[in-house]
Amino acid sequence: MFMHDYVILNIAIAVTYLVVRAMLVFPNISYAHKLSFSRVAFIMSIGLFFIMPLLHFSSHSHFQLGPMIRTVSDGLVLPHTIMSQEIMHVGVSHALFPLNTLALLFIALGVAVYLGKYVKNIIYLNNIIKTSFCQHRMHNIHILFSQNIAMPFCWSFLNKHYIAMPNSYLERYDDLKLALRHELQHIRQGDTYWIHGLNIMKALCFVNPFIYLWIKWFDLLQEFSCDEAIVLRQKTSPAAYAQCLLNAVSEVMPQCALGIRGLSKSILYRRVTMVFNFKDSKAKVVTLIGLYVGTALIASTTAYAINGQSSTTPLTIQQVEKIIQQSHFDKSFQISATPEVVAELNNIRSSDHAQEYMSDSLERMKTYQHYIQTQLTQNNLPHELLAIPLVESGYQPLDQSKNPVQAAGIWQFIPQTAKNFGLIINSHRDDRLDTKLSTKAAMSYLTDLHNQFNNWGLAVISYEYGEDNISMYMKAAHSQDIWTIARSSYAPKTMTQFIATFDASLIIMKNPSLLSKS
Repeated sequence: MFMHDYVILNIAIAVTYLVVRAMLVFPNISYAHKLSFSRVAFIMSIGLFFIMPLLHFSSHSHFQLGPMIRTVSDGLVLPHTIMSQEIMHVGVSHALFPLNTLALLFIALGVAVYLGKYVKNIIYLNNIIKTSFCQHRMHNIHILFSQNIAMPFCWSFLNKHYIAMPNSYLERYDDLKLALRHELQHIRQGDTYWIHGLNIMKALCFVNPFIYLWIKWFDLLQEFSCDEAIVLRQKTSPAAYAQCLLNAVSEVMPQCALGIRGLSKSILYRRVTMVFNFKDSKAKVVTLIGLYVGTALIASTTAYAINGQSSTTPLTIQQVEKIIQQSHFDKSFQISATPEVVAELNNIRSSDHAQEYMSDSLERMKTYQHYIQTQLTQNNLPHELLAIPLVESGYQPLDQSKNPVQAAGIWQFIPQTAKNFGLIINSHRDDRLDTKLSTKAAMSYLTDLHNQFNNWGLAVISYEYGEDNISMYMKAAHSQDIWTIARSSYAPKTMTQFIATFDASLIIMKNPSLLSKS
């Protein structure tokens, strides 16, 4: 559970950064608005990534297990999950410690190191307070002068704020006045509190490069926002302010991660240039609303897509092998715990969408189960063939308008195959939608396929891809093993996914308790 949430947090940080940077390409937005928008988006988007899994949306009419997996998962989800399964298998079998444990130890060590640096910085700032002279105090703001620092900076502890000034500024009244304005603006903007939060986030997500990009982005916006506020709102001379920046940049910066100190040489040129180019532009309310709504929509959509994977404990290859042994499949069906099958089982079990669809499909199957089982028995066919409509249609009598190959009915017959087995299809009648007629046709077709190949695995994939095509793939691959054929370069890339989907669905059909959370 922890690793799942930790991964989601890091994904949220990355996605939110990309979304915010993309949204802020709009012109005529002040730096103050950019800063506030970035902060709200940061909090809102990360929150959405954890809220979205708690929301449930109906997928009865929109989610199709077969099409989804064959198009999307085949290219993205399956290879990653198969690799994860193989790594898990090796890691659990041969490593001294499970990989999850090693990952947790690594994360704990990294967090401890970065939190140690955070505490070290707090101690450093506390020492500055002890060794400085408090020249002035305004409510909870303390203005300190110290001979141990070379440039101004500020920080906050709880409800107390501190502005540290070098003693040399006592002789430079103009620089002192502008520096105080600048540091006070940081405090007004809440920058000194945000620096604490970002350092804690950096400690938690130290392996994520996007948290460092966020910190760099916030540093930049904070400085530009302060510069903008002082030049525009407080009517400060741009030339005098730029000179103050130039006077301060030659000084040595304190090595403190918790103080606001935005005079690094890398951004000085940009700041000085911007001082002379600030415009008192007020972003339109519509633009700002559009930024927030757009970011919320993108973040929530991404969060919902990613959180389709729940925290259900994944099955291992050994566990699936045991389940298969206890399922007592017909001996003519060779079901094995390949990485593809295990990955597909875990995909279905971990996706809220897939679980709901499979559960609904199994419930719909009960309506047709007795009749189909009777037909299977009468034709001496294994009852495992009940899984074909489960994969093909989810036991929904879909019409041909629902798919590009014009298949229809729970058995998803295409027009030509249906006509070959006596089903009538015209503008007034479609026997494929008649469950009894289409089931009898399916019994005949499956019997012919088994007679041709003498192998139920080949018969099932022939039902999906056509017997002529399967014969061609067998010859090209020089094999009658369905996995060898499917993994060869001659077969369609979707074939391995179809076999994995069929076998996983068959396992779940025999063991519906696998759909329960564990």
